[in-house]
Amino acid sequence: MPSPHLAESDADGLALMAYLGWLRRRWWILLLAAVLGTAGGLAVSQLQHARYTSSTSLLVRPLSAGPDSNPNAKVNLDTEAQVVRSLVVAERAKGLMKSGTEAEVLVQSVAVTVPPNSQVLQVAYEADSPAQAQAGSHAFAQAYLDLRKATAQKALENETTALKQQIADLNKQLSAVAGRIAAAPSNSVERQRAEADRSVLTNQLSSLNNRLSPLISADTDPGEIISDARLPQRPSSPNRTLNLASGLGAGLLLGIVLAMVLDRLDTRVRRGRDITDRVGLPLLLELPARTSSLAMLPASHKISRELGRLRNVLLSAVPEPREAGRGRQLLLCDGSAGTAAGFVAANLAAAYARTGQQVALVTTKPDSTVSAITGVAEGRYSLASVLRRDVPALKALAPVPGLGQLRVLVPGDLDAEVELPVGGLLEILRELTARFDHVLIETAQPTVAVEAQALGRHVDAVIVVAETGQTRSGEISAALQQFEQVNAPVIGAVLAPRLPAPAGTSRPAAPVNRPKPRPSPGPSAESTMVLPRMNPSGSGPAGSAKPVPPIPPPVQPTIPGKPLPVNGSGGTYRSRSDIPGTDGPGRGYALDSGEDRG
Repeated sequence: MPSPHLAESDADGLALMAYLGWLRRRWWILLLAAVLGTAGGLAVSQLQHARYTSSTSLLVRPLSAGPDSNPNAKVNLDTEAQVVRSLVVAERAKGLMKSGTEAEVLVQSVAVTVPPNSQVLQVAYEADSPAQAQAGSHAFAQAYLDLRKATAQKALENETTALKQQIADLNKQLSAVAGRIAAAPSNSVERQRAEADRSVLTNQLSSLNNRLSPLISADTDPGEIISDARLPQRPSSPNRTLNLASGLGAGLLLGIVLAMVLDRLDTRVRRGRDITDRVGLPLLLELPARTSSLAMLPASHKISRELGRLRNVLLSAVPEPREAGRGRQLLLCDGSAGTAAGFVAANLAAAYARTGQQVALVTTKPDSTVSAITGVAEGRYSLASVLRRDVPALKALAPVPGLGQLRVLVPGDLDAEVELPVGGLLEILRELTARFDHVLIETAQPTVAVEAQALGRHVDAVIVVAETGQTRSGEISAALQQFEQVNAPVIGAVLAPRLPAPAGTSRPAAPVNRPKPRPSPGPSAESTMVLPRMNPSGSGPAGSAKPVPPIPPPVQPTIPGKPLPVNGSGGTYRSRSDIPGTDGPGRGYALDSGEDRG
C-alpha cells in the first residue's frame, strides 16, 4: 500500500502540473493581458499632469519653562503632524505664500511624515511647479513654528499674569496684617495672631516670586528648520515606473483570471485525468501528447511499446468469444471527428500481429486513414465491394507490407451519407472471426455512424479513442450514452496523441516516413492468401502447417449494372448508380430485395 505522504505529494505534483498546463495553453492570454496592462500604465502616465514635491525638515523642541519643567520631555509628534495640516496653520501659510487659494485646498497638498525614533517632522508640499512646491513646503513649516511659538508665548503670558495678580493680592494682605500688628498692644494675643498671619503671607509671597522669576526670563523655543525646502529638479508624479509596474501586475492578474475561466469552460480532453474525472470512463492508455506523422510505427517506437502493453492487458481483460474457435472482436470508435481511432487501431493491430496471431482490421469510415497508415493502397476490392456481394470478405482483404499476419479491409467508395447495412457487416465479421484470432473494427463516433452503435452490442469489447486537445468530454459522454442504450461492452478509453492533419486531398495519402516493408515469413505484399489460425496452445496452426488459400468468389450470373444475390443470403446492397432512374455518384447503397428482377 503506498504511503499517504507519497500519495499527497503525487496529488500536489499533479495539481501543480495541471496549473502549469493551463498556463502554458493560455500563455497568449497572459501575454496579451500583460501588454495591455503595461500600455494602460503608460497611457495613465502620459495623461497625468506633472507634479513637483519639495520637503522641509523640522526639529521640534518641548515647550516648557520654570523649575517644574522636565528637560528630557519629548513631544508627541503624531499630534504635531496633525497640527501642521490644520486649517489654522494653513491660513498662516496662505499669508506667507501670498496665495489666493483656499486654505482647505492648500491642506490637501501637504503631507507630514515622522521618521522613527526622532523628534523631526518632514513637511512635504506638492504643486504644479517647482517654485510653488518649494514655497509651499517652507511656508507650512514656518507657519507651524510661528503658531507653536505664539501659542507658547500666550500660555506663558497668561501664567505670568496670574502669578502677578496673586502676588499683588498677597501684598495687600501683608499691608493689612502690618496695620493690625501696629495697632495691637505688645504681648497681646491679637498681636501674636497678626504676626503669625504675616509669616504665612510672607512665605506664600516668596514662593510666588520664585515661580514668577523664571517665567519672566523664559524664552520660548518651538523648534527650528534643520533642512529647508529645495527646488525640485524633476517631477514627483506621475511615477512612470510605478504606473508601468501596476499596469503589468493588474494585466497579469486579469489575464490569469480570464485564462482560468476559459480553461474551465473548455471541455477538450488534454490528459487522461480529464476522461476519468469528467466522464467516469476508465482510462486504458494515455499515449504521448504528440506524434510526428500518421504512420505504422516500428516496434521500437515508444507508442508501439505502449500499445503492446495495452495488447497484453486486453488479452487478459477481454473475455473469450461466446462461440469456441472464433476470434475476438474489438471495436475502436472515435470520440470525435478525426483520425485517432484509425491511428490507434492500425498500430494496435500491428501489436497483435507481432505476436504471430492472425489479425484482420476492418474500417467502416469512408474517410479513414487506415489505408495511408498501413501502406495498403486502395485496390480492386474493398468493404464496399464486399457489401455489394462482388467479392467475399476473405478475398477483399489486403496484406500489410512487412506484417504478413495482418490483413486490412479498406473502406472503398463508401457513401458517408448512407447508413451501412448492419446485417452485411455482421456477416463479414462472422466470416472473419472464423479465420482470424483478432478482428479490429474502426468506426466513426456513434453519434455520427449508426453502425458503431449497432456493432457495439455484437463485439467482445468497445474502446473509445479520444484525441488530445480535440475531443471534448461531452462528445465522449454522448458516445457512451449511445453504447449504453444497447448494452455494448465498453471497457475504457484510449487517449491518442495530437495527430497531424492528413495531406490536402479528400482521402489521405501515405506518409512519406512510412516504414519500409520488412522480410516476413508470411505472404508477400501481392498475395491475398490468409494464414491459418494458431492453436490455442500456440504450438502451431490448426489442422495443417501450410497456408490455406482464400475462398474463391462464387460464380454467379451477372446482368450489366445489376449484380445478383449469392449464397441465397437475401438481398444485395448495390451501388446507387446501378439503380435505373438515379443520378447518384455511385457511392450510395440501397437494398435490392430481388422483387424488381423478373
